[in-house]
Amino acid sequence: MDPNSYKDFYEVEADKYAPDDSGYYRHDRYFNIRHFSEMAGKAPLRILDVGCGNGYQLAPLAGRHEVHGLDVSEANVRSASEKGIKAVLQDVESEFPFSDGFFDVVVCSEILEHLFFPEKVMAECLRVLKPSGRLIVTVPNLYCLRNRLSVLLGRGAVFIEYPENRIHIRFYSITGMKALLEKNGFRITRVLGQHFAMNFDWPFRVIWYMHGGNRGLRLLIRALTLGRYAPARPGEVLQFNLFRLLGRLFPSLSPGLLFYCAKADRSGV
Repeated sequence: MDPNSYKDFYEVEADKYAPDDSGYYRHDRYFNIRHFSEMAGKAPLRILDVGCGNGYQLAPLAGRHEVHGLDVSEANVRSASEKGIKAVLQDVESEFPFSDGFFDVVVCSEILEHLFFPEKVMAECLRVLKPSGRLIVTVPNLYCLRNRLSVLLGRGAVFIEYPENRIHIRFYSITGMKALLEKNGFRITRVLGQHFAMNFDWPFRVIWYMHGGNRGLRLLIRALTLGRYAPARPGEVLQFNLFRLLGRLFPSLSPGLLFYCAKADRSGV
């Protein structure tokens, strides 16, 4: 693909894809990435978001940590910079503009499925991480429950078929992603399922619609979480935690996957 055409495509996509925290309890990826980023050590950490988009993902950490971002879209770089991220215009399939061992954490979220050469990105992530650094990768799961059922019934899989999905050019499973990470110098310490609601959410819509001020539901959530939550929108919080639980229990059936990785030592351990 012509590099200029590639860049132009994502400039247009920047206007269309501009998530923010208004959907925080609908998308557990937001929570997971921020949580695992801060598991890497004490603040302040130096964090890189590869393909940072408009910066929504790690902007809440920018006040406590030094957050950098790379993105091919000028519009995204401007938006991320306004959110306190040190964003740089960069094709992520080329060499990163950082020295070896510069970062404590590298986040590569929902990026690899868009790339022609994901191995190049993995090599650069490895290079810029400190020896004790951590890599967080998220990708869509080709073999999620919804895709399996759709293919079994002969209906096709909208997650992967063109034109419904016209921007993904690589597809991953747990096994394939593990092989890619391990081949490129990483040791996987945790695999987590995400976005379970994308399999099906109709049984939970009644909970969703009860989000506004149901006293009994608030009390139930407080009891189940030992008093840690007193949510204003209890249906959203309950649904969020139910789907996170399903993702932890059945990662291979989840529409999204998160891999939390360390650098492997020279022996591959």
